[in-house]
Amino acid sequence: MCSTTKREHSGEISDPSFKRQQRDNDAKPSLEYACLCHLVNLIPGKEQKIEISNRNITTIGRSRSCDVILNEPDISTFHAEFHLLQMDVDNFQRNLINVIDKSRNGTFINGNRLVKKDYILKNGDRIVFGKSCSFLFKYASSSSAIENEDENTSPEVRTSKNDDEVFKKPQIGAASSQNAMTSSTCKKIIKTKPVSFFDKYLLGKELGAGHYALVKEAKNKKTGQQVAVKIFHAQQNDDQKKNKQFREEINILMRVHHPNIVNLLDSFVEPISKSQIQKYLVLEKIDDGELFERIVRKTSLGQDESRALFKQLLTGLKYLHEQNIIHRDIKPENILLNITRRENSNQIQLGPWDEDEIDIQVKIADFGLAKFTGEMQFTNTLCGTPSYVAPEVLTKKGYTSKVDLWSAGVILYVCLCGFPPFSDQLGPPSLKEQILQAKYAFYSPYWDKIDDSVLHLISNLLVLNPDERYNIDEAMGHPWFIDSKKHNSVSMDLQRLQITDNKIPKTYSELSCL
Repeated sequence: MCSTTKREHSGEISDPSFKRQQRDNDAKPSLEYACLCHLVNLIPGKEQKIEISNRNITTIGRSRSCDVILNEPDISTFHAEFHLLQMDVDNFQRNLINVIDKSRNGTFINGNRLVKKDYILKNGDRIVFGKSCSFLFKYASSSSAIENEDENTSPEVRTSKNDDEVFKKPQIGAASSQNAMTSSTCKKIIKTKPVSFFDKYLLGKELGAGHYALVKEAKNKKTGQQVAVKIFHAQQNDDQKKNKQFREEINILMRVHHPNIVNLLDSFVEPISKSQIQKYLVLEKIDDGELFERIVRKTSLGQDESRALFKQLLTGLKYLHEQNIIHRDIKPENILLNITRRENSNQIQLGPWDEDEIDIQVKIADFGLAKFTGEMQFTNTLCGTPSYVAPEVLTKKGYTSKVDLWSAGVILYVCLCGFPPFSDQLGPPSLKEQILQAKYAFYSPYWDKIDDSVLHLISNLLVLNPDERYNIDEAMGHPWFIDSKKHNSVSMDLQRLQITDNKIPKTYSELSCL
């Protein structure tokens, strides 16, 4: 065996200081488990599980004075230390292990040498001490956490005599029971729930990255379900503003349940150091890519296909706006497609899709910029993607859900011709000035064969004054959707500009950087 622990045959740790700590703890409420975590030996033929208790510091090395003894020549006398951390994370007190390397030959976490003195171990981490001792790290009871309860705690999370199977009261010794009774403002309960993302999911490959987060795929360990995980960049644990923003996003997503909107499945906050945390959103995984990719691949979309996709987009936006939610970042990259593929020639196609497609379901994604709005409340944060942002956002005069209708109008324009109505490539003037003036045109020959009806719809979405711009009901009630046989019945006076081809990008991919 490459390792031993300081234990007698009785199974007790023969360490006077630890026993003193145990005696001290007997006088206090015991809310932690004696065994905090395990090291599972990964060396073939040396199967072993080492228990790590909930003491403040556990030492690992060759010395017989270490709590965990590793008898290998490349292990230092005092190779590493496990420090117990009790962190308040997302209203839960978490008992965590912070590993500190003390060796010459190094301690490696998941193949990377530990260089910082502040790494918090997660379930499933692989730890290699030196070169010879390899272990899998697992918390012994990662589903338990301590939560503060106040007067506003909902009834379903309060400790109840009839709910012992879900919430168990801590065993309180006689010396401390009187003190516990005097504190009426704050009670301690044990709330059973998976408190770590890594308890429930296995991370996979990266799917994409943005300014605020990256997205990876993952698998539910129990069900095998494939999911998408939005992982926000690390932030300070005491950053109240960002913590509030995250809770707002969670509140939004928890309220949203619609077939045209990506569903939230779970959320977690993961500590990565004593001062930093990382936030995880677990979402349903949509495997068939973005509307952006479809436009790039096909150069542009036909009118029937654009109509079917756009109607679903408006349906999702209508649901959001009825919930007083503005998305604020509607763009083709945030419109995901769930495609049902044809399995045999007898299957009936349910829309104007490609030959190998039976049906396509639009899914609005990425609520990182979404915000609740009251009936008369306006928001003036400058956000969104430049080519799709509404003019009132640029002027910071305050705006409503009409900004999503402007962005939807830009998307419809892009679907039909393959490039956006506003871009620096179409200047002068600049992109910003084009938007502020609502200066755009239906260029020939790209729009020559497109029905006037859809031009009328776009022209009522890309309106400078939001009061005069279509709302969601007006857009969905447009004749382009109601009667496809009467597209040419809408009369209007729309000037088509004749300009040289070298000034118009022929594919949307040429403007993908915007």
